[in-house]
Amino acid sequence: MHTADKTDTQPLQELMGKLGYTFQNPRLLENALTHSSFANERRAGEYKSNERLEFLGDSVLGMVTAVHLFHNETGPEGELTKLRAALVCEKALFAYAQELELGKYLLLGKGEARTGGAQRPSILADAFEAVTAAIFLDGGMPAARAFLLPFLKKELANHRRLPFKDYK
Repeated sequence: MHTADKTDTQPLQELMGKLGYTFQNPRLLENALTHSSFANERRAGEYKSNERLEFLGDSVLGMVTAVHLFHNETGPEGELTKLRAALVCEKALFAYAQELELGKYLLLGKGEARTGGAQRPSILADAFEAVTAAIFLDGGMPAARAFLLPFLKKELANHRRLPFKDYK
């Protein structure tokens, strides 16, 4: 996306297709894609950064992951904690964001865009959390769960094929 053209909704529509979710309020998705560098370059109040959504998305992601593991894994609490950490760590969130090609939809400030922000793992992981929160706010926990579970199940299967590594 990388532009502030509010009339071009095509990128948002394209991303909604990749998300498997159609927003009732597309402004939530736009907000989820707005990096603080972009918001800071605009007139006050025109754009808000995705940081508050990122905060909420982290909790939604943690809850969906914990409930899934609770119902589908038989290990003790310590093992479940380690699995959850592996599924929601920055590396995993970065991979989820790459799968969606989130970087091409981000609204970044000029400097951030110029220095490769659209490919930076921390920015993409944060954007994934923000998108998760936007889906949660727009469609509730069932929509957030439906969005997240395919990523979590795939990462869990991948994690089982690799030797254990403590991600905390």
